[in-house]
Amino acid sequence: MQATRKSRFNFAINVGYRQLLQSYYTIAFAMLGLVSLPAAALDSPIFYKVEYQQQQAYLLGSIHIGQPNFYPLAQHIESAFKQSDALVVEADISQGDTGAMLQQYGALSPDIAPDVEATRRVYCQTHQAMCQALAPYAPWLQSTQISVSRYAELGYSAEQGVDAYFTANKQDKDLIELESIQFQFELISSFSTATQLQMLDEAINASDAEMLDLIHAWRQGDAKALASIMESQAGDSDEFLAKLLWQRNHSMTHKIMELLQAKTHKNLFIVVGAGHIVGQQAIPDLLRQQGATVTRCTVLQC
Repeated sequence: MQATRKSRFNFAINVGYRQLLQSYYTIAFAMLGLVSLPAAALDSPIFYKVEYQQQQAYLLGSIHIGQPNFYPLAQHIESAFKQSDALVVEADISQGDTGAMLQQYGALSPDIAPDVEATRRVYCQTHQAMCQALAPYAPWLQSTQISVSRYAELGYSAEQGVDAYFTANKQDKDLIELESIQFQFELISSFSTATQLQMLDEAINASDAEMLDLIHAWRQGDAKALASIMESQAGDSDEFLAKLLWQRNHSMTHKIMELLQAKTHKNLFIVVGAGHIVGQQAIPDLLRQQGATVTRCTVLQC
């Protein structure tokens, strides 16, 4: 698999794609109906058991897009979810006033509008409806929607994302946030103009093969490939790594440890973007540093 930074955003953060799509854009995406085998038969996403002072949690790396045939996931993952009494996610996308947050964090600044137009000029020649709908919005928001649109053209949707699947099937389990939609909007909108334009360029110009590489790596549980996708060509000062991953890894680890120490729930089932559990300063490593025992789970053993 070729190392790449393309499309990494889609398994690092979840900014409420479903609300944004449903509430603000009524663009019909052509679904190609690609054929793939059910996840239960072949897939082995990265999945950990976490133990700390007689408390137990499971940690699953997710991607925020998917297909119906991803589900059910492998038996050991579904079994752990069934036994859990709380679902822990990055953010509960049903919470918060998305419209107000779009106005506060998603508006396009007039002084960078020419740069945005130049970045997406070729793309807009063949996607006029999309570009017209996105015109009032900041480049970070345009990049997320174009990426979602491109995955839709490949047969994947945010509605079938892994976190969305577990949230929809939580039944009477408590739902706990590690962050919030408000926090994620604030975070992404704080990126520099250069970074936001880079995000937009990558969303437009990533090849289909690069986008599918991400999905393949997730389905195979290939931690090395996932880390390469997130970290390739990026230095320590890169905003994606420092702000999108590493800082959040530390804060989410702190929240997980608080949940374990509180002992309010017997079994936690934690779902975070796969980029947070691979590579440098990954959550499993940070949990171990805090005294937790973290074990990689497979179909045969956990």
